[in-house]
Amino acid sequence: MASDDAPYLGTRLTRRHFLRVAAGGASGLLIPLTSSAADQVHDLRGRVLINNRPATTKSEILPGDRIVTGSDGHFVFVMGQDAMMVRSRSEIVIEKYDDDTGFLRLVTGALGAVFRTGRQRRIVAQNVTAGIRGTGVYLETRGDGTYFCTCWGTVDLASSEDPKDREVVTSTRHSPRLVANRAEGGTRFRSAPFETHTDEEMDILQKCVGRRSPILVPGGDDLKK
Repeated sequence: MASDDAPYLGTRLTRRHFLRVAAGGASGLLIPLTSSAADQVHDLRGRVLINNRPATTKSEILPGDRIVTGSDGHFVFVMGQDAMMVRSRSEIVIEKYDDDTGFLRLVTGALGAVFRTGRQRRIVAQNVTAGIRGTGVYLETRGDGTYFCTCWGTVDLASSEDPKDREVVTSTRHSPRLVANRAEGGTRFRSAPFETHTDEEMDILQKCVGRRSPILVPGGDDLKK
C-alpha cells in the first residue's frame, strides 16, 4: 500500500462537516446533528464508487455496499457511532451493520476506523480476522501480509490460515503488527513500526462521531456513549 496519500488534515471538508466543526467552538468537538444520509459522508475526494456508482456528499452507505477508491480517492464516512477512512486504491465491503453487530471486509488497500465501545464489530482482511472491542485501528493489505495497528483499545487478532494462531492486543498508543503470510517460529505475528497513519487522522475520525482520540485527549473516547 502506498504511503504517499495526502493527509486528511487540511483537506476540503463537506459544508455540513465544516458547520459541525465550527459549532464545536475552539475545541473542535463535533456537535451531533439529526441523522440523515447526508450526515454519513464527511470527506470525499477523487474517484470513489459505491456499488459501481460515483459517490457524492449525500450518498447513503448501507449494509451490503461495496466501496472502491481510485488512485486519487479518499473517503471518510460514518456508520452509526463508528467512523471509517478509506484510502486510495482500496476496496471494502460492509457485509453487515447494525447497533449490535458489524462486519467489514477489507478486500485490498487501507482502512482506518474508530468504533464505539459496547458493540460487536469484526474486520476481515486478506489473512487476518479482527474482533473489535471498542477501539481505533488502522490496517493495510501488503504483499507480505496485513499491517494492523491497534491505535487504542483491545483487538483479538486471528490468522485466517490458522485460527489457533492468534494474539489479543491491548494498546493505549499504537501497537502495530504485521500478520505475515507465512509462519515463523510457530506464529505469523510480527512486531512492526508505527507508520502510514497519524494521531491527527485518527482524532478526526473520532470527531466525526462526537468523540476525541484518547491518545490526544485523555478520556476523549468516553465523550459520547
